[in-house]
Amino acid sequence: MKPIHLLFGLLIFVGCQTSPEEIKPVFVGGDIINPSNNYVVLYDTQNNTDTLYLNDENRFFHHFTNFKPGIHSFVHGGKYQSILLEENDSIMMHINTHDFDESIVYNGIGAKKNNYLINLLLKLEKEDRKTNAFYAKPPEKYHQNIEAFISKNTKDLEFFMTKNLNSELFKKVALSSIKYHYFTRKELYPFRHFGVHNFSNFKELPSDFYEFREEIVYNDIDLKDFYPYYNFLFPHINNLALEQLTTANPEFTLEDHQLDYTSRKLELIDSLVTNTMIKNNLLKYTTRNFISNSNSIDQSYILYQSFLDKSTNEKDKKYIKDLFKNVQGLQPGYPLPAIEVINHTNETVNINTIFDKTTVIYFWDNASRYHFENSHIKVKTLQEKLPNIDFVAININSMHTYVWKNMIFGNQFKINNEYRFADPSYAKKRLAINYIKKVLIVDRNGVILNATADLFDPEFEVSLKKYK
Repeated sequence: MKPIHLLFGLLIFVGCQTSPEEIKPVFVGGDIINPSNNYVVLYDTQNNTDTLYLNDENRFFHHFTNFKPGIHSFVHGGKYQSILLEENDSIMMHINTHDFDESIVYNGIGAKKNNYLINLLLKLEKEDRKTNAFYAKPPEKYHQNIEAFISKNTKDLEFFMTKNLNSELFKKVALSSIKYHYFTRKELYPFRHFGVHNFSNFKELPSDFYEFREEIVYNDIDLKDFYPYYNFLFPHINNLALEQLTTANPEFTLEDHQLDYTSRKLELIDSLVTNTMIKNNLLKYTTRNFISNSNSIDQSYILYQSFLDKSTNEKDKKYIKDLFKNVQGLQPGYPLPAIEVINHTNETVNINTIFDKTTVIYFWDNASRYHFENSHIKVKTLQEKLPNIDFVAININSMHTYVWKNMIFGNQFKINNEYRFADPSYAKKRLAINYIKKVLIVDRNGVILNATADLFDPEFEVSLKKYK
């Protein structure tokens, strides 16, 4: 699953049979095996939310009163699903959190289309793992491979639609899943193939390599909450910005011009996207990424001001304003905020009381199992090499104690230096944790030494050796 990953899913409801003319209210529900907590948050097409609590049998249900067809979504225990709901749908989802994606099964009216969508998603993810090596292929060959994959999956979709009655909305969502998935791969290819330091080689791309850009719709309201669509738009806009900057300055480098690069991205979003919901989302997440990872508070302030000039969403403005304020308080030399954490004996303590020496604080999310496992394995290696450094892991989810412990013990990790937030929502905001890879380094007194470290940076181990 991706940090922050939007997938397909839907819920079951066994209702009465209805005539084609009779419109029944849309109903969704589900049962969750091994729940992480006792609720599900459901988002509609306008981003309104409903919190649905699990009953004694770990089931939840929701009856829509004001319904608009389209892509909905829900979250449970940090794991996200996207949902295609249309008139008369009555669907229930069966899901096991231990194997989230692969366990999903749908039943009821509207189940077939969503079974198709989740299977397509899993197929594309599995295919990605096999075809990452394709980035090494020369541009012309890679281009041909991608076109062949698009053709194959499109034909499979057409076959499915000949066997099942489906709406134009489903057809659009399914086809967009395929196209934007592969369009994303083509936008990423130049970086993966040539690297981030060889922009001059990009001219080796075939003349028709970017022909797919003629199909892009920047203001597709039907896809505004659709992961493959946003997952494409970000690298696409990144490339457009880079193309403009390298054309104007052949000596341009990302290392020296991150602010120029991100500022140009905001300008492109502002000029290309007219739909306010899509534009504001792109502006918010692009700005959030920069502020969360920048080592310069002055540059963050410049971008923050640019964001305020372009965004029309007051809630987003407050969100970025609070983020900037919190990042200001996480600069080297500042004391770590007094966040409460819970240890393995279920005792709540101030985070600043757990440091005995220089400490690396890293975070994990039960939705990102790959990061959870690899970060702990990486830390085990570092602990053996750097006995003068301590390492503390903090889970950022709101989850049952037994679920938290089972994940740790199930992977045979030691629990002594494992913690979880007492109030995850507050802690994530206060520590500006927007990406699970965030790492903080503090001294024995809880004074921040580094707020933008990267556990998987090749130079991370070397950088730690300077701390006593």
